[in-house]
Amino acid sequence: MTTIKRDHHDIYPFISPKGRLAGAAKGKSLLVTGGGKGVGKAISQQFALAGATHITITGREQKALDATKDEVEAQSPGVSVTTVAADVTTEEAVAAIFAALPAGHVPDVLINNAGINADFSIADSDPATWWRDWEVNVKGTYLVTRAYLRLLNGKPGTIINVSTSISNAVLPNMSSYATSKHAVNRFTESVQLEYGAQGVRCLAFHPGGIPTTGMGQRAPLQFKGSLLDTPELAAGTALYLSTPEASYLNGRLVFADWNMEELEKLKDSIVKDDLLVSRINWGPSISTEIVGLPPSS
Repeated sequence: MTTIKRDHHDIYPFISPKGRLAGAAKGKSLLVTGGGKGVGKAISQQFALAGATHITITGREQKALDATKDEVEAQSPGVSVTTVAADVTTEEAVAAIFAALPAGHVPDVLINNAGINADFSIADSDPATWWRDWEVNVKGTYLVTRAYLRLLNGKPGTIINVSTSISNAVLPNMSSYATSKHAVNRFTESVQLEYGAQGVRCLAFHPGGIPTTGMGQRAPLQFKGSLLDTPELAAGTALYLSTPEASYLNGRLVFADWNMEELEKLKDSIVKDDLLVSRINWGPSISTEIVGLPPSS
């Protein structure tokens, strides 16, 4: 068994636009949801440093979007940032996002970063708040992805979905957040299955435990001690995942705090054994089959 150490907590040369990935996004167009703060903001900054020329960011707070736009354009004069204040959980808002895209610039990369997390036991939960995690994390990801696939109209594109390390865990008080992100992982696999043949790449990743983001600040006490990572680590990972060399990870979930250079060494077994995907663990002693099917002709 290979143990993948979660020992990277900040951006490093292998995934950095100031290191090995210099120019990796040259001339590319990007759409980032939840782009006004935290991970979304860092993603815009790192892709701009890597040469992206058009970045559209969405979020619910226009002030935060404007601040990010100013920072990114000041840092990288060759990039143009478009802002759209929108709630990705409604079809009307998502339509407005795509209507605001710069003319002639279909995004090369879509990053579904908008997300939210609640923290309460099931019995104590507020139904509207519990369901809001699913509205933002699943419905929002679905609506934006659906609109992007329609815009691609049979052409290639890259979709990167922000998930979480606990999407494959059962933990107290995480019933809405963890299950919604587990659904995002499976949705990622579905997109890859249905659209991979046209050149669409769809991947999911855990951005790390980041104490400075709103989600990190709202994290349950049980996770506070493990929030070791920077937004730049997540952003550099997203940049790496957007490159063709990461195509062996299509349809899969990876963690930003893994060493991507070391992960590449496991490429053959990841593909051969279909690893890093969500599956029911039947174990070696259980199988299942449908009984009563008509005989095949």
